[in-house]
Amino acid sequence: MKLSYELFDQTDQSGFRVLAAQGCNSEAADLISEYIKATGSTRSSLRWHIAQLRATAGDYPTAIEFAKLSLSPAEDFSLNALRWNDYVLATIGYLERDKNGLLAHRANVEAARTLHFGNELNLKLLNALVEHYDRDYKYATSHISD
Repeated sequence: MKLSYELFDQTDQSGFRVLAAQGCNSEAADLISEYIKATGSTRSSLRWHIAQLRATAGDYPTAIEFAKLSLSPAEDFSLNALRWNDYVLATIGYLERDKNGLLAHRANVEAARTLHFGNELNLKLLNALVEHYDRDYKYATSHISD
């Protein structure tokens, strides 16, 4: 709980990632929740990582709840070309079994893939969700193609 945000959330083999790497997805999500309570952090990436971990553990309703909490209230593409909300909304589409939503938001990320390196990375994950739409999130995200 005393780690900086960077060490807890953004550093491999540190913070919640130690548990996640061992496949302890629910426990890692619980740890992030405790970190948020202890630090009062409002960083959306913490909520997004809870969403990913809950989805990997098969708890889609909680994953969707936390994914929605990670949405940016106002994106300004002139300042940052990352299509964050489209990435999150596409993932929510997958989790809600809304293929049209998944595909529509994925298309927005694809259209901006050369404008921000994150769009290219996120597109790979979204492509895996499309390719493995009939599988669970854990399977789909463990089969990402280059």
